Amino acid sequence: MRNILTAIFLIIACSMAQAQPSKWFKKVRKAQLNIITYDASGQMLRSTNGFYIDTDGTALTDYASLKGASQAVAIDESGKEWPVTAIAGANSLYDVAKIKVATSKASAINIASTISAKGSQAYIMPYLSSKAAAPTIVNIDKVETFNETYAQYTLPYQAAERSVSCPVLNESGEVIGLLQLAVGSSAERCYALSASFARDLNISALSATMSDYRDLQIKKALPSDVDQASSFIYLCGMRDTALYLSYVDDFITAFPLQSNGYTMKAEMLAAKGAYAEAEAAWDAGLKAKAGKAEMLYSRARTIYGAAQSPVSRPADWTLDAAMADLNAAIAETPSPIYTALKGHILYAQKRYDEACAQFLEVTQGQMRDASYFLYASQCRQMLGDTTAVLALQDSAVACYTKPYPTEAAPSLLMRAQTHLSMGHYRLAVADLLDYEHLNGNNLNANFYYQREQAELKCRMYQQALSDMEHATAMEPREPLYQAELASLYYRFNMPDEAIATARKAIALDESFADAWRILSIALKAKGDKHGATEALDKAISLGDEISKTLKEQK
Repeated sequence: MRNILTAIFLIIACSMAQAQPSKWFKKVRKAQLNIITYDASGQMLRSTNGFYIDTDGTALTDYASLKGASQAVAIDESGKEWPVTAIAGANSLYDVAKIKVATSKASAINIASTISAKGSQAYIMPYLSSKAAAPTIVNIDKVETFNETYAQYTLPYQAAERSVSCPVLNESGEVIGLLQLAVGSSAERCYALSASFARDLNISALSATMSDYRDLQIKKALPSDVDQASSFIYLCGMRDTALYLSYVDDFITAFPLQSNGYTMKAEMLAAKGAYAEAEAAWDAGLKAKAGKAEMLYSRARTIYGAAQSPVSRPADWTLDAAMADLNAAIAETPSPIYTALKGHILYAQKRYDEACAQFLEVTQGQMRDASYFLYASQCRQMLGDTTAVLALQDSAVACYTKPYPTEAAPSLLMRAQTHLSMGHYRLAVADLLDYEHLNGNNLNANFYYQREQAELKCRMYQQALSDMEHATAMEPREPLYQAELASLYYRFNMPDEAIATARKAIALDESFADAWRILSIALKAKGDKHGATEALDKAISLGDEISKTLKEQK
């Protein structure tokens, strides 16, 4: 009898122990949060739950409550309110988010390192304002794993909507998941999504382009890797100056010895006309010894750009000042990028021979690029050395092999123009054909007219006719093109087409003497002497000297 009573007593004692708050309840309670979100006007949107997972203020909550919010606060067990400063991870599919809270010191819950088994006990913590003095204890109905290391637990409990994102723990007081509701208010079950999955969410550079992050207006935490962080800021763009500068300040705080944080800030401020603040940013970078050469180069490049712009700038932002900074950067750490900028500054100073030397120096190293040969050719052009211009443009084109890539287009076009100026018409046409192949969808009627002019000079009449037909199809209301096409029709012994096209040109511009002269010649070829004379007289009345000469020769 005594043994039976003892057994009953033990069963009752165990049941009572499970019903009472465990030894970790108070610690977990201190880690819980009530998170309130607000829109841009400060209007409250939603209230949800969350909990700290480290002492630095990292917390987990649900994604849905953050969507559309411009700001959020986290209220701890003591009622103290802390701002949510950043989104550190997000996944809308699983409805979880990781946030950063600006707390002085957080009380955190440990995340379970293993997946809880089916049938084991789970402890659902009440939300902070709940009067419940203990967690709700249930046995896990189902465990579904995903990505090999994470789980979603099905729990036999009808949770209130107010309980979303409350922590669900194992018997050791380690959090296994965030509470999620089942679809349908009458569902007698709920879920817990693996807290380790939410913890492992991280922001990378590409997060700046992902909809899960773009749909959240609260600022994002920078990636922990310096290159990823720098790329993230770049991909975020500069649409919002205040946000951009905020990210850059975060970058400087996280990576104080990285020069690009200071240069990004200074260049943005200078672009906005905040020159004194820009100077302060460069000075801060120099003081922090975050790359003296990079800082001086950034300032030199920015001053050079400002000196070339009509926008007002500080009086001491001159080309000479840019050159002084750049020479100091080169003395600190020589770089072909610095040499290239020196060439541009010298060109702006009209020191063309020196500028050419700088551009050619760049081509001697790993930065051998067609653009620098083209820059050098422009310098020689300013000095009137056409032969050297063509040689440098040949070098630019030689940087590519056939079939030419799209990048070769500027080199081909510039060389074609030089060939035209030197009377090398067939060579010019060859370059223009290659250029057309690369830019066929971006050419205008004038391109075909210019090429037709070159083709006529080297007696490529069929190609010239084809180009002018193309030009008039693109711009049918341009009288010059219609008149030129009429002239070609006459050359090809097509007087009817020549007459019709010349009349089109005249209909567009009755004062266009060339069109009247061409009409006269075509009418004469058809035997219409009266019409030809009238058209020729009209051209003469418009001041056409060629028509006057033609009449005198009759």
